[in-house]
Amino acid sequence: MTAEEPSQPVQPPDPLIGSRSVRRRLLSIEAAAIAGIVCAIGWSLALRGLLSAPGIGATDDEVLEYYSNRSNGTAAIIWLQVLVVATIAFLWFVGVVRGRIGDREPRLFGTVFFGSSVLLAALLFVGTALLAAPAMLLTVGDRIPDPDAVALTRSAAAIVLSVFAPRIATLLMFSTASLGRATGALPKWLIWVTYIVGAYEFVNVSIDAPTVYTVPLWIAAVSVVLLVRRPPQGFALDPGATAPA
Repeated sequence: MTAEEPSQPVQPPDPLIGSRSVRRRLLSIEAAAIAGIVCAIGWSLALRGLLSAPGIGATDDEVLEYYSNRSNGTAAIIWLQVLVVATIAFLWFVGVVRGRIGDREPRLFGTVFFGSSVLLAALLFVGTALLAAPAMLLTVGDRIPDPDAVALTRSAAAIVLSVFAPRIATLLMFSTASLGRATGALPKWLIWVTYIVGAYEFVNVSIDAPTVYTVPLWIAAVSVVLLVRRPPQGFALDPGATAPA
């Protein structure tokens, strides 16, 4: 008679996610890529909707005419909800990527990747809150905002979205490119494109609305590549790559 082989311990279902099969799907690289695409679309639509309000150079009559329409205030609240969902998808994208790398993650790049992701999400919340503040006053307080106050909040939003956020996005892009190179998850052409776009975001000093769409477009490109390319061995580090102590 042959000795019975010891049975493998059965892991209980995750109390938060559910069965192991569901957990594998939610933590797969496909799920990360889809979350990244959802984030890119949601951020782009929300920013476009919120930026459609009168800009810094708008006249008083244009501001009063825009905010006299209560539907514009309701639309701003909807766009904020879209941005929140998109940001959750972004953080899920970040979490899945870090989970796939695990303990093999280079600590320097991993720390910068995680920290810049959280900080970028926070800056987007602050910037879009400033954009939507006049519309919120119209919807909640039933008051038409003062044109000077609208110009002030719009200027503060421009500082957050066009000065602070792009520099943090540079850290996110550089760390992502470094992780992609170390793990073989990203092709070389996308790594170099990421470095170039990140450098542009860092040195760009113009306060221009179209620049806020750079990060969503880049996230969409990375997500599509991850979805189509299917990185080998689930973000396994190359044998020659070593993580810093």
